[in-house]
Amino acid sequence: MQNSSKNSLRLFGSFGICFALAWMTPSLAQAQPREALTVGIVQFPSDLHPNITTTSVKDTILGMARRGMTGFAASGEVICQLCTEVPTIANGRAKVVKRADGTDGMEVLFTLKDSLFWADGKPVTANDVVFGFEVEKAFSVPPTVESVLAVDALNVKVTLKIVRYDFDRSAPAPIAEHIEGPIFKAAANPLDYGQKSLFNRKPEEPGLWMGPYRITEFRPNESVTVVPNPYWKGTKPYFQKITFRLVENTSALQANLLAGAVDTVGSGNIGLTLDQHLAMMKTSTDKYDWAFVPSVASYEHLAVQFDHPLLAEKKVRQAIQMGIDRKTLVSKIFGNKFEVSDSFKHPTQFGWDPSIKVYPYDPKAARALLAEAGFRPGADGILVNAKGEKLSLDLVSTSGNRIRELVEQVIQTQLKALGIEIVIKNEPARLLFGETLRRRQFKGLVEFQTDAPLDSVPYIYYHSDQIPSEKNNWTGLNYMGYRNPAMDAALMDAWAALDPTVRRAAWKRILDIAADDLPEIFLYFPTVAFISPKWLTGLVNEKRWGLFTLWVEDWRVKP
Repeated sequence: MQNSSKNSLRLFGSFGICFALAWMTPSLAQAQPREALTVGIVQFPSDLHPNITTTSVKDTILGMARRGMTGFAASGEVICQLCTEVPTIANGRAKVVKRADGTDGMEVLFTLKDSLFWADGKPVTANDVVFGFEVEKAFSVPPTVESVLAVDALNVKVTLKIVRYDFDRSAPAPIAEHIEGPIFKAAANPLDYGQKSLFNRKPEEPGLWMGPYRITEFRPNESVTVVPNPYWKGTKPYFQKITFRLVENTSALQANLLAGAVDTVGSGNIGLTLDQHLAMMKTSTDKYDWAFVPSVASYEHLAVQFDHPLLAEKKVRQAIQMGIDRKTLVSKIFGNKFEVSDSFKHPTQFGWDPSIKVYPYDPKAARALLAEAGFRPGADGILVNAKGEKLSLDLVSTSGNRIRELVEQVIQTQLKALGIEIVIKNEPARLLFGETLRRRQFKGLVEFQTDAPLDSVPYIYYHSDQIPSEKNNWTGLNYMGYRNPAMDAALMDAWAALDPTVRRAAWKRILDIAADDLPEIFLYFPTVAFISPKWLTGLVNEKRWGLFTLWVEDWRVKP
């Protein structure tokens, strides 16, 4: 799989066979349909359970075999995936109710389509949604959902502890209760369940999956193969087999693509880097088509370890932000295809406020802040504080990603000019996301991309309740360990505001606090490149927003 010479020989052999068939029996050769597709990826999921770890590569693979209750149109409008009608206050499916303690909550009714089936033929029911909530609760207590009840086989009532503007997205994704229920009930604790779950022990079990495809083969750190779900009632998938194949790094991935060992590659950070796409566009437009989609909900950043005594000092974080020349970085490395980010929120999205504090590249001001924080140059030029501690920080990211390694080197050089030593210690993605981030084992900074749900309050990233810990089974996404009661309050206020004017005011507080505290060092909003062989269509869906595999049933060979 990863030996380029073997791939070349295999390609040559395949070409020779096809040529011979075409020469002897043209009609036979032309009649052979493309029924399989291979997608190259440079990351591999550490597990396949939907509630254990959050990574782009896992979400990409699960997107073929699972669906959430709702999704988004490209315009940002909420649309049904599993339900018959999006709940609104106007249609009576959502209403504000008084809770027993006198506070306001909500009741939201979702109706499942009657055409949903697990790949073992069992229907998807309201009980599966209820069970999905029980599993979710076991790993991390949902902060706003009080209960999920099955009204009947198809109707689910979600009761919320507060009024939420995004109540139409409050239903959990279903998990097959007839498969996972007995395992969950017999488990000693959530971690024991995670180890015994068939999502991890036997993901080939058909009854786990209810999307257009089901997983039929899982080879750890090698490949994942899916085949059509015979009980899927939506648009019939074209390909009879799709394989996601791990390739060790982006350079090898490009070689595999050009050699024909893979047909296309994953999008974003699990595929080729932008500079590779741009280079290939100069030589391979006869074989491939490209689409470039600017990101509005994903951003590259440095997560800050707040438990590190030097990074706990706000002035150090602010100096680091001012000491990175993001404008030049985006220009030189990405040809201005990416956009400098001054926040986690894109300026085109609801709640953005252009008056927030920003940090232009200013090494002089950065040095002054570091001096105010008590740092002075040491004998080797690296800053030290009054205790004699060097301002030396580890920087971790995903190994094998050429573009991230280049960005790290630029950051290392620019911060060294301020007297900050950056020690790069990259790890395989499965280790970084499976252990290092999840258990907050990093000692300085981590570079990665956050893919936030569209139109979402960043509760899961910034609220103190979401700091990963043994208590929440290491499922929180506040990897930084960031705690600020004012931020906690602003997040909840924004979440609870049905009135857009009130919500916008709460968003202003969130943005201002984040800009001052800098729980993350902001870098850029990426542009996602999609590459398709000339014979493939449907890889990019311009009418719907989300991971490209969420609409995998639209992938097909051009007529």
